[in-house]
Amino acid sequence: MDFGNFPSRFARIATLYPTKRIAFSRPNLRDIKPRSLLLVDFLDLGTDHIKILRDFSRSGQSVPALGIVDTKSRQSVLQARELGFYNLIDREEKFATLFEKIREVVGDYSKPTLPSRYSEKIVKSVETTSMGLNLMSAAALSGAPLPMQFLATNAQDITSVIMTDGLDSWLSAVQCHHSHTFCHTMMVAGHTVSFSRALGHSEAEQTILGLGALVHDLGKVKIPLSILDKPGRLTLEERELVNKHPLFSREMLATRQEVPKQVVEMALCHHEFLDGTGYPDGLKGNQISQRVRLLTISDIYSALTEKRAYKDSLSPRQAFAIMFEMKGKLDMDLLRKFRTQVLSSEFGRVRRQARA
Repeated sequence: MDFGNFPSRFARIATLYPTKRIAFSRPNLRDIKPRSLLLVDFLDLGTDHIKILRDFSRSGQSVPALGIVDTKSRQSVLQARELGFYNLIDREEKFATLFEKIREVVGDYSKPTLPSRYSEKIVKSVETTSMGLNLMSAAALSGAPLPMQFLATNAQDITSVIMTDGLDSWLSAVQCHHSHTFCHTMMVAGHTVSFSRALGHSEAEQTILGLGALVHDLGKVKIPLSILDKPGRLTLEERELVNKHPLFSREMLATRQEVPKQVVEMALCHHEFLDGTGYPDGLKGNQISQRVRLLTISDIYSALTEKRAYKDSLSPRQAFAIMFEMKGKLDMDLLRKFRTQVLSSEFGRVRRQARA
């Protein structure tokens, strides 16, 4: 729920936690799930609103609550506490403070829970990479500097884990994440750094490509998680919004000195196709760099092979069959090399070990 000046910050919260704006009524309050957070701005609450909240607080329903108030107003603070809101934050506080308060109350949405079968190294890498993505999202929304060094370390850790535990183990672990958004980004990063290493790139180039993979969907922080993590197919309107994410990336990255230009390019152009049919700018041929071409292949392959509630994951061979039909759109030479790397006997052994 939100009132007054709160909607703009509510929109940003919706990109970091699954949220739902509900009409202010007794039935709606009764339907709130126990593990939810009830977030209410107390600006200009009417008599009916206060009565509904009072009844709710006396109902005994155990739901964490956070109130947005004018902390300089003793009356507002006392009113909120009388209605059962003891976690309070000032209406004029910065978004970063509000975000930290929400995380304090309901926990860190970015943190995955991995089964015990994964090595300590994989668990730590997935957890720290998830943390890096969450820090990046919060920084992008608040205007703070992006944690590029932290993300670069994440990229190096992913490379190290894949060298010791295998790509398939990494992919299997990240697909345990409850968020499709985090899962997809980490799958793309895994495929990208693994392919870069197979191509004999320098460690510096592997890091740049890994960093680009981790940042490539940054623009999605302007899209509610209720859409990004939707268990079913997107509506036409939702798909049109999601397809704007490279433009959102451009808006957020254009003036950031801390982001390497190569990374900016990868975030802006990874949906461009060689024949000019991609988006957002319809680039063609040599206008699209090798880094972007590599990332695009990793991105599409990850999307085809990852699990979604509304579709089965495709096998590697099924995915490649589809991708080779995209002749003219993708770099076929790179795609053939990528297929060789993915279908190699080494990868097959890793797959069997991971599932044993």
